[in-house]
Amino acid sequence: MTREPSTASIEIPRDFAGVVALAVATAALAALLIDPALASVDLAPLERLRLAMLNGLPVATLAVALAALTGRALASAAASLALYAALAAAGAIKLEQLGLPLLPADFRFLSAGGGAALFWNYVEMAHIAAPLAFAVLALLALVVEPRHARPVPAARAGLGFAAIVAAVTLASGARAWRDVYDGWGSGFEPWSPAETVARLGVTPTLLMYHWELSRPDRRPPDRDRVLEFIAEHADAFNRSAAIEGDGALPDIVVVQSESFFDPARLTDISERSTLPNFRRLAQRGWSGDMRVPTYGGGTIRTEFEFLSGVPLAAFPGVEYPYFELVDAPMPGLMRTLAEQGYRTSVLHPNEAAFWNRRDALARLGAERFLALPAFAQAAKDGLFVADAALTDRVIAELADDGPPQFLFAISMEAHGPYEFSPGLDADALAAIELPDYLDEHGARTLRHYLYHLANADRELGRLADVVLRRARPTVLLFYGDHLPGLHSSFAQIGFMDSLAPRAQPVPWLIVDNRRDAPRREDTASWMLPAVLLEAAQVPADAYLALVGALRRTPQALVPEGAAAPEPRFAELARLRVRDEFDADAFSAALAAMPVDALPADAAALDPAPDEAAATN
Repeated sequence: MTREPSTASIEIPRDFAGVVALAVATAALAALLIDPALASVDLAPLERLRLAMLNGLPVATLAVALAALTGRALASAAASLALYAALAAAGAIKLEQLGLPLLPADFRFLSAGGGAALFWNYVEMAHIAAPLAFAVLALLALVVEPRHARPVPAARAGLGFAAIVAAVTLASGARAWRDVYDGWGSGFEPWSPAETVARLGVTPTLLMYHWELSRPDRRPPDRDRVLEFIAEHADAFNRSAAIEGDGALPDIVVVQSESFFDPARLTDISERSTLPNFRRLAQRGWSGDMRVPTYGGGTIRTEFEFLSGVPLAAFPGVEYPYFELVDAPMPGLMRTLAEQGYRTSVLHPNEAAFWNRRDALARLGAERFLALPAFAQAAKDGLFVADAALTDRVIAELADDGPPQFLFAISMEAHGPYEFSPGLDADALAAIELPDYLDEHGARTLRHYLYHLANADRELGRLADVVLRRARPTVLLFYGDHLPGLHSSFAQIGFMDSLAPRAQPVPWLIVDNRRDAPRREDTASWMLPAVLLEAAQVPADAYLALVGALRRTPQALVPEGAAAPEPRFAELARLRVRDEFDADAFSAALAAMPVDALPADAAALDPAPDEAAATN
């Protein structure tokens, strides 16, 4: 007769209620220890306990499901806590680097090709200590948890049923759960994820964004409101329909430069010490500042706006548009150029599947996508392929004959993290002058960034010189995708305009080897394709032509002081994404409208081209 090994002094629950209580209690305790929101000194004890329970309930649901599956209550609780600690750590890393918490769309980013590998560059031992500890505890529990302490069969069946019901209703946002979490009444602010996670914690924030914003908005655009918008701007709409090019189609090269911004916007950083090539070229071409929809990361947000000409603010809740919006062929800059005979190519020294680029770029009109395998022999500078290698490949792609080319190059060298950047030139790094009041971390990360920024500027100069020497007409557009996530450095040094890092613009520049035409214009990334086509003197499609005609009256597209586009224009943008903006149909509808139905001052809202040019 064998005897079951005796447990220590802990009595492990075996019945349904006991296992559930263990799961909830351990999850709530872990929330108190792990989640920064629960460390707030302003929380009353009962409110702290309530938040701990709300953060712990999804974790407890997983623990109950695992207990039903494995019959091991302790191991299941520990494994669930390991996952919860990993979520909290991932959220802390993202908040530190981007100023945003973990959101539902991030799971698609991490599962995309190269996403997890890139994220791992930001992980430090302090981030993984708690997940590792709980994982080790789970493994130990698997070994030592005695059989006689496992839940009885009837309890396991009940646990499985309860876990399935809880998981399904949680995922679907059942009314009972919404009432329990009361996100809107507890501090959920969809426009401010960082504030939301500070008030609610990690798991309630994930649930609220999943319930309220993760489902694609599939309602049909309101065509009547679009017609109303077009009627109000009838003069600009009619002008845009008549825009034609000069017949010559130049090659177009676009460089989306990773984390490129002007350090002279910072206090105590001299304009003379940074971006000499950008400043030199700005004296002969179009240039200005550009508002982008992201900060510190999320490159595809800016990239999508540029390639589509559509403001992401028209789609609240969309975090990563290549996953959430570009699920079918979509009109945009590349398709407009392809229809005029351009060969469209994208060059990017990173994994093709990262950000879902391989599929999304094809749907946006890219004929060729040269990704990381095309740079297999390329040198790195720091953690990523050097900008010099990307410039070499762009120059090699420029043909002297054949159809006009559109080359879209996406750089990687200046990508974070900036704490560690191996293999840099020690002398060049030491020569970078910084204010002496920066602490060691702030100085080191900013110095690493400025090193790579100088390389980006140098490669801009090299590529521009090649473009300017070409006999074939060529236009070069260069712009930054967002500011770098230098939170510590920015907090210490500050910006000249005293605005927050997220409010800072990035620079853009157009150089045309057919003419010198200095011009200053501030814009937004979703308006930039219209600016590019005008500068290149290439005909735009009806949508981009309308954006181009209205961009000099910004209040027509984005009301003054507003973050989102004019609501009727947002409906037009939604038509654009669905490839349902039929300019001819709207022209016919506009022509059929009674004269007294047209706004009397419609033309006054839209300056004629000569008047607009006088303002630039």
